Amino acid sequence: MIEYFQKILKKYQMFLKYLIVAGLSFGIDIIFFTLFNTFFKISIVVATIMARVISSFINYLLNKNKVFESKVNTYQTIFKYYLLVIIQMSISALVVDNIHKFVTINPSFIKIPVELFLFVCNYLIQKFLIFRRGNHER
Repeated sequence: MIEYFQKILKKYQMFLKYLIVAGLSFGIDIIFFTLFNTFFKISIVVATIMARVISSFINYLLNKNKVFESKVNTYQTIFKYYLLVIIQMSISALVVDNIHKFVTINPSFIKIPVELFLFVCNYLIQKFLIFRRGNHER
C-alpha cells in the first residue's frame, strides 16, 4: 500500500509542487488585488495588473527552479512566461470586470473561479512550452 502511494506521489510530484506554488502565488495575488481594489478603490483592471506584477515574479522563480527544475536559460523562459502572464492577466481582468457588471458581488469572489480555470491552462503551457525538459535544456 505504501509503495502504491509513493508511486502515485512520484508520478504527480511536479503537479503537486505546481499546486502549492500556485496556491502561494494566488494568495499573494488575491491579497494585493483585494487591497488595491477594495481598500484603495483602484479599478478591477488596474488592481489585477498591480497584483499580478507582484505575484508573478515570485511565481516565475519558484516554478522555474522548484517545480519544473528547468535548466533552460532564464532569458528564454522569462519572455515566454511574462507573455503568458500578460495574456492570462488580460483574460482574468476582462472576465472579472464583465461578470462584475452583471453580478453585484465583490470582484474578489468572482476572480477565484476565473483563476482556477486559468490555473489548469497555465500548468500545461508552462510544463510543455515554457519550462520544458529534454533536448531544449542548456
